[in-house]
Amino acid sequence: VLFQVNGHSPDSDAQSGKSHREDLREFLGREAPLHQLDDLTKVNPVTLETVLRCLQARYMADTFYTNAGCTLVALNPFKPVPHLYLPELMREYHAAPQPQKLKPHVFSVGEQTYRNVKSLIEPVNQSIVVSGESGAGKTWTSRCLMKFYAVVAASPTSWESHKIAERIEQRILHSNPVMEAFGNACTLRNNNSSRFGKFIQLQLNRAQQMTGAAVQTYLLEKTRVAYQASNERNFHIFYQICKGASEDERLQWHLPKGAAFSWLPNPERTLEEDCFEVTREAMIHLGINAPTQNNIFKVLAGLLHLGNIQFADSEDEAQPCQLMDNAKCSVRTSALLLQLPEDMLLETLRIRTIRAGRQQQVFRKPCSRTECDTRRDCVAKLVYARLFDWLVSVINSRICADPGSWTTFIGLLDVYGFESFPDNSLEQLCINYANEKLQLEACGLVETIHISAAGFPIRVSHQNFVERYELLRRLHQALMGPISPSPERSPNGKEATLQPLLQDILHTLPALTQAAATPGDSDEATPAPVHCGRTKVFMTDSVLEVLECGRAQVLEQCARCIQGSWRRYQHLKQQRQRRAAVLIQAAIRSWLARKHIARLHTAATTIKRAWQKWRIRMAFLASKELDGIEEEHFSQAPRSSSSSPQPPIQTRLLGAIIRLWPLGLVLANAATGIQGFQRKLVVWACLQLPRDSPRGYTVQIAQQDQAGVTSIRALPQGSIKFHYRKSPLRYADMCPEPSPYSVTGFNQILLERHRLIHV
Repeated sequence: VLFQVNGHSPDSDAQSGKSHREDLREFLGREAPLHQLDDLTKVNPVTLETVLRCLQARYMADTFYTNAGCTLVALNPFKPVPHLYLPELMREYHAAPQPQKLKPHVFSVGEQTYRNVKSLIEPVNQSIVVSGESGAGKTWTSRCLMKFYAVVAASPTSWESHKIAERIEQRILHSNPVMEAFGNACTLRNNNSSRFGKFIQLQLNRAQQMTGAAVQTYLLEKTRVAYQASNERNFHIFYQICKGASEDERLQWHLPKGAAFSWLPNPERTLEEDCFEVTREAMIHLGINAPTQNNIFKVLAGLLHLGNIQFADSEDEAQPCQLMDNAKCSVRTSALLLQLPEDMLLETLRIRTIRAGRQQQVFRKPCSRTECDTRRDCVAKLVYARLFDWLVSVINSRICADPGSWTTFIGLLDVYGFESFPDNSLEQLCINYANEKLQLEACGLVETIHISAAGFPIRVSHQNFVERYELLRRLHQALMGPISPSPERSPNGKEATLQPLLQDILHTLPALTQAAATPGDSDEATPAPVHCGRTKVFMTDSVLEVLECGRAQVLEQCARCIQGSWRRYQHLKQQRQRRAAVLIQAAIRSWLARKHIARLHTAATTIKRAWQKWRIRMAFLASKELDGIEEEHFSQAPRSSSSSPQPPIQTRLLGAIIRLWPLGLVLANAATGIQGFQRKLVVWACLQLPRDSPRGYTVQIAQQDQAGVTSIRALPQGSIKFHYRKSPLRYADMCPEPSPYSVTGFNQILLERHRLIHV
């Protein structure tokens, strides 16, 4: 590993100065390619003049973003450039594998910050500092970054997440007109200069999706309420209520047309920011209703009337200062609008209360004219500052997410511009000091370019470097063999403990460079230079790329190991669950089968007992009824057979009859056709009754006025069918009764029909 050390020879100062001037003339002589330099580290020599000439050339070519190492320089075009901020361009920078390889843009900075938050191990909160002179376009740049995060920090598969991010963005954008109306003013350099600092915290959940935001303000220029420099104006909201109020509102707020206020200079100037309706509409979107708005504007009008209170010198120091003649009405109106007692307001402005002594005695001392003016200005500044803080709290209540719903954040620090006046207020001094401190923290533009041009654009503190790349020691052990164990960390020797770890990590660079090189140029692979300073590590882009590749390789190995162990655990767990499920299913099915079989056995036993009981009973009833019928059959059968012997032709007719009982029943019940014994033969043949045992059947023929067979009954043949109530036979009697047309009883019924009715 090469550690670069800066040094120079005193004898070569004159020669180097001469060559520097020659390089400068040569660089400025070739004007054409200046706009093609997208990184100021490519400027050689690096001076303030060459940097400004390069930025001017790019500005003339409508190229407004330029890299300066790890810093982005943005120029205000002072004209709309819509194609620079299209949603398609946002998605292009978001989907790029290496956004820094694309053209310089504010989206590249936003994407790099978002990827740092999405780090696989210990995501780190990120903040972007937007600094510059007043009117440089810092507020616009902050808006572009918010729109970018609203697009990339929304889930593409979740419509609800996208709507939440869009709703938060709209609320933040609606807060801009309100905060600009109450916190911006027209200065000599900028018509819409921010007179306060703003830190916007975009809150992200574990999936790096935007869930809320918070706004923090600081260093509001309260003195502008009571004092404005020459050719400058007060805050925009005072001009908006004076120019945009309706006639009724003017009567309520005591703001007649043409009224002069000492704290409202240059009211004749008309700016784009004087649109009162835009501010009122934005306040409605933030949940500030019309009555609350009316109270706010009454307070502002009261402050304007408070500024018209003028005091005269008192002849007696023991007496309070008297009011000017035209100030009495202003006192009354201001007290009415601020809802304060008039006497209390005058007492507060003219008399100072002092507590002294152990008994805390109260002394009332009248104030001089200068002190009265100062106390009046302090009251106005205090009231306006409290009103501004209340508006910020209302905005945060609308856009801030629950503390448990977000884990990391991306901060946007919109630093108001630094300015220099002949007479600077305390607020302006703090503003300039804060900007200078930030510039020194970032090493300044030219200093940053110098460091980047020297080959070390990346600066990382020792602690952050060790925390991020300490895992590379594991990769070094796999590639080069074991290394010496590092000493234990102790709270007292933290700085001394970091040095061995830092040296071990830097010693892994040759192995990483060799592993990252292709086989063709493995011999030429040498580690890039690294400079280890007293508190920071300076490195080039190539070294950073090698370190990140090695870190990604270690993380990939760890991820594979974790995935393999987890999948093996899941596989074993699924096998155990499958075996347990099979055992449980087998036991349940066996129990259900046994239960079902036992239920069937019980039911079959019950049915069998009932059937046997019913069968015995039916057999007894049938045998009891047929005792008298059998004797009748024995007496009628010989007589009928002897009286009408069967001729041969009937025997042949009986053999020709088709053995289908429905057709036989039709033939047997026909009104014309075969008669007498032939009809009986047909019935016997169709019903397949044995002709050799006519005693087992009883056939009843219809009388003379009817045709066909009335009923056929058979003696029980092995089993008895008991028909009662729901009988399957259509003509079976529900309650057996003797009838001249049917033979009833409990014997087997083959056919029975009632009397036919001729129509």
